[in-house]
Amino acid sequence: MAVASLRRLSLSAFRNIEQADLRLQAGTNVFYGANGSGKTSLLEAVHLLASGRSFRSRLLQSVVQEGKAGLTVFGELESGLTLGVQKQLGGGSRIHINQAPATSSSQLATSLPLQVIHSESFAALNGGPGVRRRLLDWTVFHVEHRFMEVWKRYQVALRQRNALLRQGRVDVGLLSLWEQRLAESGTEVDQLRTGVYSRLSAEIVGLLEQLEESPLRRIVMSYRRGWKKDRPLAEALRDSRDADMAQGFGRSGPHRADLHFSVGGEAVHNILSRGQQKMLVCVLRAAMAAVVRREGEKPLFLIDDLPAELDQDNQLQFAQWISRCAAQVVVTGIDGDITSRPWRRLESPWNQPAMFHVEHGHINSRPEMGSQVERSD
Repeated sequence: MAVASLRRLSLSAFRNIEQADLRLQAGTNVFYGANGSGKTSLLEAVHLLASGRSFRSRLLQSVVQEGKAGLTVFGELESGLTLGVQKQLGGGSRIHINQAPATSSSQLATSLPLQVIHSESFAALNGGPGVRRRLLDWTVFHVEHRFMEVWKRYQVALRQRNALLRQGRVDVGLLSLWEQRLAESGTEVDQLRTGVYSRLSAEIVGLLEQLEESPLRRIVMSYRRGWKKDRPLAEALRDSRDADMAQGFGRSGPHRADLHFSVGGEAVHNILSRGQQKMLVCVLRAAMAAVVRREGEKPLFLIDDLPAELDQDNQLQFAQWISRCAAQVVVTGIDGDITSRPWRRLESPWNQPAMFHVEHGHINSRPEMGSQVERSD
């Protein structure tokens, strides 16, 4: 089983964290401190290490510490595998896996499967289809290892068809060729998604049944593949040519897929309270991790301010789920005792969290909790 667990995290010039060298433990790691102290930045650094990008900003200038030319994040997994990401303000990015250059950021994602819950996670419920599509595709990527290659083929065919649609006079023969390739790869993408969605849906239903009676128990989820049911994609592409030509892009295919959540026919964000929405996000993320775990991988969870909007019972329920499907959790909160409380009620090793206090970008461990941190000021 591939286990995503960081035993060392080193970063420099990352937002307000000038330098830190952290020793993490398998199971639970709690980072606590006042708002603005650097807790979320730490999670952001791990996300960068696992994906090559930030979850807070696309602008590198906002991530690199003021006055510095670039940032570095380095991680060592329990398996001994090392990952490194360097980004320079003047341009240029380097990714290394075991000190060898990596060809793409997807290699990071394969090495360190990651689940993240933070303030923007509500977009899975009230955001656009692309947000939910990416969540499904994360699960498919880690279950069906040929998915990325098929998806890339689909993207190439889609770009070629769109380029032809935008031309004044279309070469019908060339358009038919790319539509055939688009239909073949798109159908395969949908088949891979459909198979994984069935497993994901079953996991979500099982987790919702463990909750107390509320609108959460009545949620209905559906997968919308991006074109009409019971109709071949090739046929849908041919029939939509004129309309697509007028728009300049294709409107049918798996690039338009979506997951839909509803209660009594209404979108969930119109029915559920803020706390219930956060719990649904937790259900979704835990179900995704459970599906991936069954295929031999246990992801790392990054959770920003779990106590916010969740009562102690729901925090404990979520912690119990995570202890069964994750390799490690890095969780933040304002108060260390409150943040660690649900985890201390679990079985070993989850019930002995490593505790780290974060203040003004400086991270200090509590040695009595068995964690270690080395810091250079």
